[in-house]
Amino acid sequence: MNYKQEYIYTPKCYESCAGYCCAGFTNPNFKLIRSNFIALPLFDIEYQEYLKAGAINGMEVAKKSEKFKLKGGQTIILHWLHCDKKGLCNPHANRPLVCKLYPILPKVSSSGEILGFFNGTIFDLFFDDKSHPCTLIKEKRSAIEDMLKSNLTDLLKDPNYIFIFKAAQIAVEHLQNYIKDIFGTYIIDEIPQDKVALFWNEVEMAMMLRRAWNTPKFIDDINEAYENIARIWGEFLPIEP
Repeated sequence: MNYKQEYIYTPKCYESCAGYCCAGFTNPNFKLIRSNFIALPLFDIEYQEYLKAGAINGMEVAKKSEKFKLKGGQTIILHWLHCDKKGLCNPHANRPLVCKLYPILPKVSSSGEILGFFNGTIFDLFFDDKSHPCTLIKEKRSAIEDMLKSNLTDLLKDPNYIFIFKAAQIAVEHLQNYIKDIFGTYIIDEIPQDKVALFWNEVEMAMMLRRAWNTPKFIDDINEAYENIARIWGEFLPIEP
C-alpha cells in the first residue's frame, strides 16, 4: 500500500457535516462505547506499512492486537489504533485505509474486480443514503465511487487487500442481518420511535459482545473467502503452528 496515495479527494468536505467522520460517534443510547476516540482496525500488512510510513503523531503503537486462525492454520492479525485527533491527524497522509476510503468500501470479487460499494464504517451501516450524516454519501456518492474505481486499481492486485475488503463486507452483512432478524430491518429510519433506544442497544451489544460474528456461519464465510482468493492468487497469509 502506498501511504501517499489519495483515494478520495474532496477538499473541505468536513465543512458540510461538522467533521462527522472524525468527530467520534455520540449516541445517548450507548452505555459502553465511548465517544472520545474512534477505534480503527488495521490488518497486519497495512499496520506494517503504516509504521514504515511513520505513523500518525500520538498513534505510533496499536492499543490492542488480536490473532485469529483460519481452518487451514493461516493467521489473521488485527491491530486497533485509538484515534482522538478529530481530523487533526499529522501527517495527514498517514491516515489508515479505513479513513482514506471513507465513507464507502468496495465490494470485490476474489480476483479483485470491483462489484459495487457499501457503507464502510461500523456506525454507518444503519443509515439510508438520504439520511446519512456524511454529505458525500447524500450528494456525491457516484463521484466518489468513480474515484475509487480508478484509484484502487493497484491495491486490488494484492490478495491481502482483496481479502481485507471481502472480510469487511462479510462482517458488515452479518451485523446488518443480525439486527434485521430482530427488528425486520437494519435501517434506523424504519424503526418506530418507541423502539429506537432498544435498536441502538442491540447494535451496541452485537458489536461489543461480537454476537453477530461469534457464529459458525461467519467463520465459514471468512474461510470460504480466503480459500477462493488463495485459489486464484496462491497462499498469502502466514501459517503459524
